[in-house]
Amino acid sequence: MVITASSVFIVLVIILMSISESINLYSFALYVGGYTLISIVCSIIVVYLFPKIFKRLFNKKNWTRGRYLVCAFITILLISVSNTLYDHFIMNIHFFAMEDEISFYENLYANFKITVLIGIIPITIGYFWLKNRELFTDLHEKEEQNRVLTFRIHEKEIHDEQILTLSGNSKESLTLFPHELLYMESVGNYVRIHFQIDGKISQKTLRATLLQMEEFLSDYPYMVRCHRAFIVNTHQIEKMSGFKIWLKTLETEIPISRTYKANIKSPYFGYSSQM
Repeated sequence: MVITASSVFIVLVIILMSISESINLYSFALYVGGYTLISIVCSIIVVYLFPKIFKRLFNKKNWTRGRYLVCAFITILLISVSNTLYDHFIMNIHFFAMEDEISFYENLYANFKITVLIGIIPITIGYFWLKNRELFTDLHEKEEQNRVLTFRIHEKEIHDEQILTLSGNSKESLTLFPHELLYMESVGNYVRIHFQIDGKISQKTLRATLLQMEEFLSDYPYMVRCHRAFIVNTHQIEKMSGFKIWLKTLETEIPISRTYKANIKSPYFGYSSQM
């Protein structure tokens, strides 16, 4: 990204400078070198420094094309401001208009337009590269899920239970057998799903609501809402005391609210003889 942007920038600056007769060779070299260095430094700041400062925003798992475009806009704005400051305080020239004075903000606007025209090429390339990477990653994850599920079906010879796919408001999803689900927990705008496959306990976070999850689980009466923020698999309950639940494979205490206590007692005691 840095090399592409810098190369395009150099070419455009050389073309613009070639049509200006009032700038000598020294100014020409200083201008090209300064603009190129600014482009590289600003790109490095956004690409390498920002991810270390804003770790959550630049997390690879959360990276989207929308965030990429925001990052590209920040890069363009940073380069434009830096170029304008370079013009005024170091080069002391104003956007190739040596005869006519223009204000700092006019210069900034002009630099911003030029940087957008220059940056649109590498930004477009990066956008489609990211899009293809997302498609490839999604395809790879689906293939891996299908492979694992196929293996589990043949290995355990489970034919009486339907495969369950949970999804929310994004492309993220989780595919498993209902009996592998332990419990779900609402965390802000997300649902954290706890499950157990082949003895290994894992969790996955989906951008969804518990109401959406209840719709997916409507065919499984043993999946019960025990709290406004929790859904529990009653087949996995080890014991229940007061307003708390303990599962067989976890030490986590799951709360029960007064509103939902009546709902959970029926399926829990109804299936307790099967535990």
